[in-house]
Amino acid sequence: MKRKHFFIYFGLVVVISSSLIIYSCQKEKIRNDRPENKAEQSLKDAQIEKRIIAFRDKIELISKNLTLKSGSEPMEIDSAIWYIEATANFTYGDASTKLKEYVVDSSFIEVPLTNGAILWVDVQAAYNQVIDSLSVRYASITANEKQLIVADISLKETTDNTANFEVISDFGTDGTPGFGNNYPWYWGGELGRCDGSGLGVGLDAADIIAQLANSTISVPSGNSYYTDVETIDVNPCDFTINGQCVPFYDFQEYTYIPKCLSPTDITFFENSIIYIGNQLMPARKSIISFHIHDDTAFALCGFDEHDCWYMGHFATIKYAVWHTSTNPPNGL
Repeated sequence: MKRKHFFIYFGLVVVISSSLIIYSCQKEKIRNDRPENKAEQSLKDAQIEKRIIAFRDKIELISKNLTLKSGSEPMEIDSAIWYIEATANFTYGDASTKLKEYVVDSSFIEVPLTNGAILWVDVQAAYNQVIDSLSVRYASITANEKQLIVADISLKETTDNTANFEVISDFGTDGTPGFGNNYPWYWGGELGRCDGSGLGVGLDAADIIAQLANSTISVPSGNSYYTDVETIDVNPCDFTINGQCVPFYDFQEYTYIPKCLSPTDITFFENSIIYIGNQLMPARKSIISFHIHDDTAFALCGFDEHDCWYMGHFATIKYAVWHTSTNPPNGL
């Protein structure tokens, strides 16, 4: 798995001790809540769809006549983000896709502010920039099958005059076929399988764990899309399960020997990250995806300042509210 950044994560401590009994109770609670909200959720879906369509119609009208009086009306930043994200996902996203090979990308757009708010004419321009960035990313993916699963838009920073939005896109593709869990893999570093075959270079246990965990996520049937996207990051050893750090953590001194994770180890970490995902799940939201990357920190340890390494898996769990839709997604 490609390492996204070099982490400084010394003095790792266990911050949460997990219990399978607690998990079972919470899982049962989630299971019991959902059937009770089916009718209510259907009504909410219809209401939300009307709001999104009304927003889309308004920005389309403004785009055809930028001098409209409504174009100079202000919108709060949080509202603009919600509507842009929801409309992009409603129009182009497909929450029901079964394509599980993820291509994740991010881009940034700068939006003008007027007295701390965004004018509708600038909301319209920001929405077009978001769709343009998604279209460029979609065109660059070479897979035979590809589909936007979800766009996640968040505020990164503001100044007196601008707001910077980050656009993270998750595309599903038919890319690399599933590997299953039949072989041992090196923990990270894209080192491949550790069975002496020399196969799988470019992948590692972090990829396999994420792939297996993602394959267990059920998706809604029919036309559907996501809103209210959020992510939760989980660091190495944030949890302990059966006395073992989760996500994966390793510390070595003097000589570095890449840790090999057996199929049993991989199953343990797969089940553990699914468990953690359910433990941390925000109310009324569903898991969209698990993303796991590895990272290594080098240090000098002890009085003799000998070589040592801190290694671990970092997980990003993505959640959202899913809604049924009356129409299939448009093509980018």
